[in-house]
Amino acid sequence: MDKKLLKEILSIPSYTGNESKLVHFICEFLEENKIPYKVDELFNIYCTKGDADIYPCVVAHTDTVHNNHYIDVRTELKKNSRDVLKEAYKGYDAKGKPTGIGGDDKAGVFACLTLLLELPVLKAAFFVSEEIGCIGSNEADEAFFENVGYAIQFDAPFDYMLTEVSSGVPLFDRRSEFFKKANNVLVEYIIPQYGSHPFTDVYAMKKLFNFSCINLSIGYYDHHTAD
Repeated sequence: MDKKLLKEILSIPSYTGNESKLVHFICEFLEENKIPYKVDELFNIYCTKGDADIYPCVVAHTDTVHNNHYIDVRTELKKNSRDVLKEAYKGYDAKGKPTGIGGDDKAGVFACLTLLLELPVLKAAFFVSEEIGCIGSNEADEAFFENVGYAIQFDAPFDYMLTEVSSGVPLFDRRSEFFKKANNVLVEYIIPQYGSHPFTDVYAMKKLFNFSCINLSIGYYDHHTAD
């Protein structure tokens, strides 16, 4: 894991409606790594790596709930869901006061960028203003998703949660090929806890497009708090 990249992303303020610094960072990252992308009028980012008839797609949102102008990212130890101490990151302001780090969803942004580097074929979408009602994803580019087979969002806390139903909308069918294959992979690494969770971008996408979606834990804790 590229911890330097993770800490760099976590240190960028991206309060809802003031996401330009993180949007700019993502665009620069894509340019440096020669990954084609486009930005729409809302500042959603869409990128495509490799050639395929049908693509997997990963998703994250660029906004956070923390109205910070400066984030000092410090390394600490925190127990995970299995009561094991792990290296964690926490955000502080210039005076040393906990200020929130925006792991929701900058940890998801990090995951998507990492996968874009590692996988030969992948689409990714970075949506703005999820926290105030999926503003960006409600206006998702239909043409970009025409050849997407499924979408995985990284926007759930802890390290075991998987969203099956988002705000009353089923994201996939348990009888589908997608679920059978995805579940087989997931059980190798975690004990999946499928559940019903609040809205996130794949909730909006599922209403717009006819493909399977899922939302996975991406390791942030105490989200929407100063800790």
